[in-house]
Amino acid sequence: MSYPPRAFRETRDDVLLEAMAAIGLASLVVVRDGVPEAVSLPMTAIQDGDGWMLEGHVARANPLWRLAERGCAALAIFQGPHAYVHPGWYPTKREHGKVVPTWNYVVLQAHGHLSVTHDPEWLAAHLARLTEAKEAGQAEPWSIDDAPADFIQGLQRGIVGLTLHIARLEGVWKIAQHHPEPNRRGVIAGLFASDAPGDRAMAETMEQAERDRAG
Repeated sequence: MSYPPRAFRETRDDVLLEAMAAIGLASLVVVRDGVPEAVSLPMTAIQDGDGWMLEGHVARANPLWRLAERGCAALAIFQGPHAYVHPGWYPTKREHGKVVPTWNYVVLQAHGHLSVTHDPEWLAAHLARLTEAKEAGQAEPWSIDDAPADFIQGLQRGIVGLTLHIARLEGVWKIAQHHPEPNRRGVIAGLFASDAPGDRAMAETMEQAERDRAG
């Protein structure tokens, strides 16, 4: 992502990794015969030496893995909170009127090389990691061991593992950083008061940024 202004770019690895874990679902994009194709799947970040890789899986019936089996470049996009910003939330609207609507958003892009695996042990470990990560907040976390082993093994035979070795990880947090504090606070208040889906998540993201800004 070469376009976003520097003020919107997020480069801190801990922030990017935490956001990917919270979002969970990625749009994985590859190019087949000059045409981009995308599939949605949960992906988890795993440390890979000094870098990181993303693990996921697709159904064996999904043709995407056959392209990746030969090795290919791929892009994983994680769409975070996003929200429409009403100009009336800016105090400066009442001062000079020089404001317009916009859209605040958080998005991450992981670029890298995609490969596949059919190894049953890898798949079992991947599914266990994915399940444990997503079940951690449940009152009674579900475990793969809760289901009959032959049932899980049958389902496992129907999937193919994917690994995206990340060469470049980029994030954009467009959350009104270029506005004065009264405008930022006005947007946060407006989003918290909104009934629109996702607005509260964006308000919380902006509020966290204000805490980080304060030190």
